[in-house]
Amino acid sequence: MRLLDLLAARDGRGGEQVWIPDTNARLAPSMMLREGFPAPEIHVTASQYGEDAHRRGWLRLDRTLTAAEHSDIVDSSATWSGEDRSLHEIIAEFGPPSVTFGPTDPDRPKTLSYATSDRRTPVVAFHLGSAGTDTEAGSGDGPAAGAVLLAVRVNDDLFGGWELTPFGETTFAE
Repeated sequence: MRLLDLLAARDGRGGEQVWIPDTNARLAPSMMLREGFPAPEIHVTASQYGEDAHRRGWLRLDRTLTAAEHSDIVDSSATWSGEDRSLHEIIAEFGPPSVTFGPTDPDRPKTLSYATSDRRTPVVAFHLGSAGTDTEAGSGDGPAAGAVLLAVRVNDDLFGGWELTPFGETTFAE
């Protein structure tokens, strides 16, 4: 985060520059739950940097959601993630993401994030992990081979911002 603060200081747009480790942001649930991810996956951390870059106006989105599309994702993602879901189901339901953090291979873990041009609105992040321990061979005890939804994060609210899928609950319990 020091790099982002240095860039913000040079950006010249004004505002307060904050080194995130000096605030309670280091205790954000996304950072705590990162430890529960199977590897802990780098895409989870990258999505946090991406959200901060979006708030500062530095992130170029691949797709900018309309206010109505964003509202739909914010309102329905928690309930929708009550079942195990795949990468393909997320894209079929919500369309292509605004940005993808992680590899382009559809079978690999990644984070899909959805955002609007309004940097004050929350970024909705779908965190995907591997369904099994041996996804290359197509085996594993998850719901399907490949990338499977573990959690949806609508904001960094410790008690209300995260929704784990059934597979995610099993993964984090291990």
